[in-house]
Amino acid sequence: MLDGNVYYHGVIRKAIVAFGSLFSDIYIDRKQGDSVNGNTVQRLRVPLAYAPKEKWLVRIDQDPTLENHTLTSLPRMSFEIIAYTYDSVRKVNRMQQIKCGKGEDTADYIRTPVPYNIDLSLYIITKTQEDALQVMEQILPYFTPEYTLTINAIDDMNIKMDVPVVLNSVIVSDEYDGDFQTRRFVMHTINFQMKVNLFGPVTTQNVITNIAGVNMSTNKDFSSPAATYTATGDPATGNITESWIDDL
Repeated sequence: MLDGNVYYHGVIRKAIVAFGSLFSDIYIDRKQGDSVNGNTVQRLRVPLAYAPKEKWLVRIDQDPTLENHTLTSLPRMSFEIIAYTYDSVRKVNRMQQIKCGKGEDTADYIRTPVPYNIDLSLYIITKTQEDALQVMEQILPYFTPEYTLTINAIDDMNIKMDVPVVLNSVIVSDEYDGDFQTRRFVMHTINFQMKVNLFGPVTTQNVITNIAGVNMSTNKDFSSPAATYTATGDPATGNITESWIDDL
């Protein structure tokens, strides 16, 4: 890589998995009579996959072997990454460090993260408008317009990161034009933006445990020290022993 360090924290992967888990338990009820107050006769779980919507549309429209029962493939949801953009608004000082004790005389540290935004699109494809409305009402109330997730960014350093998921827009497309042989698709595209922080490599450094012979003086040139400060730390317990020697 740029500085010769090979590392992978999996922050983006963890964020995408957490995003998909938000929509993994959505169901549609088939009711008898009234679509709102009628008795539920069937409950369907809406499948979710990481794939572009074009893949599902082609699979539904085309069946050259006539072996696939495409009528049972709806409703369905999928999502994909659209873009990565740098977020200068959330930028912090890169010289700061996050440290974590590793042993008695060493510690791991990592530079402050770099803010990036991940744009994602969630596709909801249904056969009827009623199915689409059931799915939408299970998603929209949770975003006002954001919902915050918490992920384990770096397990070794016990760094947890809050990831806001912002709902930007909802696009509706109802494909009902055509002849009687054309399937109807009701498609909703929900555009989200995840605000993540990306971390660099973890570096190990020694811990300073002893400070000896620090002269304290009121003179600018330290020609006549007033006192000498000495400190010794115990990495195991965290206790610090201090001593002052008056040189006057």
